[in-house]
Amino acid sequence: MDSFFLVVKLIFIFGMAAYVIFQKTDFCVLYLPVIFFTEKVVSDVSPAFLYYGVVCLLILVQVLKDPLFFRNNIWGVILIIYFLMLLNRSQDPVLIRPYVFTVCWFFISVPLIAGVYKKYSAEVIYKELSQVTLLILILFILNSMMSTVHHFAPAGMYGIKTGILYGNLYAAAFNTLPLAIFVVINRGINEKNLIYLGVATVAFFIVLLSLRRTVMALSGLAIIINMMTMLTREKAKIFLIAMAVLGAVGAFIYKETNFMSMLKQRVELRDLDDRAIGEEKRFLEYDLLYTDMFVYHAYSPWTGYDLFNSAGNYGNGILGDRSLHGDLTNIIHSSGLIGVTLYLLMMGTAFFKSFKSSTTYQERLIILFCCATFLAYTGSGRYTEGAASVLQMCVLMLPVSKQEEVPEEEEVYLFKQPEIV
Repeated sequence: MDSFFLVVKLIFIFGMAAYVIFQKTDFCVLYLPVIFFTEKVVSDVSPAFLYYGVVCLLILVQVLKDPLFFRNNIWGVILIIYFLMLLNRSQDPVLIRPYVFTVCWFFISVPLIAGVYKKYSAEVIYKELSQVTLLILILFILNSMMSTVHHFAPAGMYGIKTGILYGNLYAAAFNTLPLAIFVVINRGINEKNLIYLGVATVAFFIVLLSLRRTVMALSGLAIIINMMTMLTREKAKIFLIAMAVLGAVGAFIYKETNFMSMLKQRVELRDLDDRAIGEEKRFLEYDLLYTDMFVYHAYSPWTGYDLFNSAGNYGNGILGDRSLHGDLTNIIHSSGLIGVTLYLLMMGTAFFKSFKSSTTYQERLIILFCCATFLAYTGSGRYTEGAASVLQMCVLMLPVSKQEEVPEEEEVYLFKQPEIV
C-alpha cells in the first residue's frame, strides 16, 4: 500500500497542483476537493508543510485572479478573521492546526467559487466540475480495490475487516461521494457516456457496502434526482433505457456476486436495530450545551469554550472523550453564538444567491439536492471535512454560472452540454 499511496500523492496532490496552476489557473478552487479527498485516502502527507503550502498556493492564485472576491460572500472572510482571533486562546494550537486550516480553506472557497462561476458559462463550469468529480470517484474505486487486495483497513470502521475495504477512509471522509456521484451520473446520462455511467455505478455499489447511512441515502437521492430530470415527454425513451440499464446492473450484482450476503453481514456488524434514531447521542448534545452555557455558565455562550476542543469539555464530561458530532453544536462550542450566526449567514447567502440565479426546473433540483446534503451533514457532521464542504459549494453555486439561451426541448438537462462530435 505504501507504493500505491506514494503514486497517489505524486499524481493527485503534487501533480494535480502543478497541472492546475499551469493549465487551469482560473479554476484552482474547483480542484481543491480532489486534493482534500486524496489527503484522506493517503492519511498522511509528509512533510505536512508541503501539503499546506500547495493548498494555500492554489487559493492564493485564485485570490489574485479575483482580488475583490470577498464581495460575493463577505461572511466567509469575517469567519476566517473571527476564528483566527479565537486561535489566540487555544490550549493546543498545534493539535488543532489541521482543522483550522481546513475550515479556513472552506470559508474562503465560498466567495471564491461564486466569483469563478460568474465569469464563465455553465457549459465550461460543468465540464470542469464533472472532471473533478470523476477523478474523485476513480480514486475512491482504486483505493477500495487496493485496500481489498491487500486487506488494508487500519480504521476498522464498524468492525469491517473482510470483503470490500476502504483503507484509511473513515466516517465523514465518505461525505464527498454522494456529491461526486450526483455530478458524474448526470453527465453520464446527458451525454450517454459509458465511462461516467460505469464509474458512478461502481462507486454507488461500493458506497452501499460502507454502511454509512447518511451517505448511502444521499447517494440514492443523487440517482433519483437525476432520473427526475428525464421525466418529460421528450426524454421518456432515455428514462426507460436508463432504468433498464440500472435494473440489469442491479440484477447482475444480486445474482452473480456476493454483494447481498456481504451487505447483510455488515448490517449485522453495525447492529442498526439497537440504534434507534431517538437514542443518538448527537441529539443530546444540544441540551448539554444549553445547560453548560445558560444554566451553569461554564463558558461564554457568545464566544464558546475553545476551538475544536470539545472532547470531554462539555456536559461535565458525561459522554467521556466523545467529541461533538453535529456541526452546529461543534461551532457553538468552538466559537459561540457569534460563530454559528456567521456560519449560517455565510451558508444562507450562498443558498439565496443560488436560488435567486436559478431559472429552470433542473436548477431547482440542484438546490434541492444541496439542501438535502447540507441538512444531513449539518446534523451528522462534519463541516471540517474539506472535500465534502467545498464540493458542496461547487455544486450548489452552479446556477450562478452564466447561462446561455437554449431551445425549450433542451431544457431537460441540468446544464447545457457541448455537442458530441
